[in-house]
Formats: sequence, C-alpha cells, structure tokens
Amino acid sequence: MKLPFVRFFRLLLLGQGLMLLWACSSTNVVNLEGSDSTSFVDLRASFPVSKQDENERIKIRFTEASGEFNQDIPDGKIVDFENFQLTGPDQVSAMTDMTTASISYGRVGESLRKNFFMSAFAGVSRTNFEIDMESESGLTTGVRNRSFEVYADLGVYHLFTPYLTAGLEAAFSRNLSLSGITEWGAIAKFRPSRHMEIIGGYRWFKYDYFTTDYDSGIIVELNGPFIGLDLSF
Repeated sequence: MKLPFVRFFRLLLLGQGLMLLWACSSTNVVNLEGSDSTSFVDLRASFPVSKQDENERIKIRFTEASGEFNQDIPDGKIVDFENFQLTGPDQVSAMTDMTTASISYGRVGESLRKNFFMSAFAGVSRTNFEIDMESESGLTTGVRNRSFEVYADLGVYHLFTPYLTAGLEAAFSRNLSLSGITEWGAIAKFRPSRHMEIIGGYRWFKYDYFTTDYDSGIIVELNGPFIGLDLSF
C-alpha cells in the first residue's frame, strides 16, 4: 500500500497547531462563528498520471464558502482589527465569501481493509477571501485578500455498493502569514456513471486570516450541508 503523504499530514497537523497557537497569542483576533446563513459548493476533477496506475492522479478542486454573521460583543470586550476598534457592548454584522482553487498530486483507492479505502493529496491552492464587517455603533471595515498556500487533503471511505460510498474528509492549507483553511467533513458519494459522482454531506470549515505582520487577524467558522460534483477521467 503506497501512502506517500501520511508523514506529511502528521507534520502539517503538528506544525499548524503550533504556529496558530503562537500567532493567536500575539494577535488581536476577531472570531466569527455561528453563521446565520451558510452555503458551500464543491467541484472536483481528477486525471490519471499514467495508464499503468489509475490510482495515481492529479486533482483539481474548486470550493466556495459564504456566510452571514450577527455577533454580540459583551460589555467590556475590546475588538481591535486594524482601523476597526470598538468596546462592547456592541453588535457586529459580517458577510464573507471565500473561493479556493487547488491542484494536487496523490493517490485514490488505497485499500485499508475490506471495503475501506483512503485517498491522500498534496499541492498548492489559491484562496480569495472577502469579508465586510459593520458594527451597530457605525464602524465599518473589510478585507480583500488573495494568497497562494500549501494545500493537502485526506479522505477515508467505506464502499457500501458499487454506486454508493460514504466517509470522512479533511483539508488544510497555509501560507507564510499562517492564513489558510481547516476543513472537516462527512461525505456521501453517489456514482450514476463511471466518470461522475454526485457528492454531498456536512462540513465544518474554518478560515484563519492574519495580516502579514501578525498584528491582527480574523477567524471565520462556518458549518452546514454541502453538495457538489466529482469527475474522474
């Protein structure tokens, strides 16, 4: 069984936790969670690297996540993000939209035990992060950020029938400012034809945005159902 990225995933998870702990300890971080409205889109396509090994593939993935927030700021709590500085009690409204496009190399269909298999990919991604925030007291701010990141994803699945698969997935990305996604999901795949799967499930999604000097940041947490398409050639 060829699992070339298992060690990479272990190092990525450990390094990500340590870096975020350090960044958050020295950063004015705005946490946005519990979105009032969340939507996800997930489109994937993969191509074999060689005819001799159909499991060795290049994967292209496009995801979109958006949400709206209304968050109360408790009395006495200070929110300090660049020119967005307020002290509670107050309320912050925010709208965010994120798109990520990635290209990665890895393997699919690696058998773990009977009817269980996994996939592992690593590559690069491009994330477009946009957010607008407004407080009840009248302060406004926004972020428009485009960045390249190191990207990796991992999935473990169970084959119920030749047409139905379900499992768990995770994806991670980070750039030099420690900004990036952390994504966990439960997924089901229905295969109506050899080259196409309809995918859907539930996703827990977090995006950490930090300024290049690590002076301030925004952490956006979204969760909800998603649907998409997975094409294999």
